[in-house]
Amino acid sequence: MKKIVFDKLFLMLFILVFALNFGQKTEFTVPKDIETLQNTIFDFANDFTKDEPKAAAAGDNEFSTTVDLYDLKFDSNEKNPYLDLALKKGAKPKQFIQKAIWNVSMKKLSAKSTKVTVFLEEINPDNWSKKEVDVKLTKSTGKLEKEVKEFLLNSKNKKKSNESASVSSDPEIEVTTEAQTANEIAGFEAKKSQKKIASKYLQNLFSKKQFISLPTNADQITRLLKTDPSEMDCETCKNGKYSNWDFENFNMIYANMTSGEEYYAIQYYGEDAVSGLPYGLVFNDSSPSECKDKFARYKAQLYQTTVGVDENTSKALTVVTFKMNTSFVRLEFGNEYLSRIIISNKEF
Repeated sequence: MKKIVFDKLFLMLFILVFALNFGQKTEFTVPKDIETLQNTIFDFANDFTKDEPKAAAAGDNEFSTTVDLYDLKFDSNEKNPYLDLALKKGAKPKQFIQKAIWNVSMKKLSAKSTKVTVFLEEINPDNWSKKEVDVKLTKSTGKLEKEVKEFLLNSKNKKKSNESASVSSDPEIEVTTEAQTANEIAGFEAKKSQKKIASKYLQNLFSKKQFISLPTNADQITRLLKTDPSEMDCETCKNGKYSNWDFENFNMIYANMTSGEEYYAIQYYGEDAVSGLPYGLVFNDSSPSECKDKFARYKAQLYQTTVGVDENTSKALTVVTFKMNTSFVRLEFGNEYLSRIIISNKEF
């Protein structure tokens, strides 16, 4: 459902502030009424857009919304056509823009004519590119502006429907909706009262602010954690053992398999939101969609799978997977938020 916020003052400030930021804009006139165009723009799409709700601001004769492009890659062999990226001195040639936002504003000229202005409003590099991309000097190439212009000029007018949506009076549906609302409220209250703490163990383990690279060994992990592991029997592990550390509400294992696979995994069992992980990840707080966006430059995939609880029972599990350098990363969300991390030298 498309969300529209009507606030005339907000609209004027919205346009003024960001126009001053980038100063680059494209203007054109479309021979259509503003009401038609403000509904049409929500249907604009290309290979870098997402199907998602859009915020907008509108006055009596004015309207403004955004077109957002996601996951724009830049390197020496691949230039994205939508941005003229400005790099700071000494920056790496490979960069990644999580999101670029263009403002699309409209002004009524007459009953059948509308002035449209499009300009680059904001760019959001990912964590690895923030220090290397000059967001103030980065400019739009003009390609997105041309696409929007052609789309508005060539789109057919939508037929307005007088049919009102029917509302179900099924009591079972009403009960389900009430139950879902109650669960959402309970979940919100639980998150609101949740303690946020930093784990010294995790801070020691990831002191370099990145995942431990493979190959590694149990002795290195022991030095970082400053606590000794238990050696557990394992028929398929080298030397017939794998290492197991228990600390606070965490469990960590390290295994080197006879098959050549090497991996380590950390799982959190507590109720608090715990920081100390690299890349801004937080146990019991980071969501699947947030993590997918965070690691978009590594082509992170989000999906649901099933895991066995015991011989007769399995449960659904949301995961995010990606390859970072030479390691394969799997993030698991057992309680809707990050609960386990696995790093392996083999694909999952």
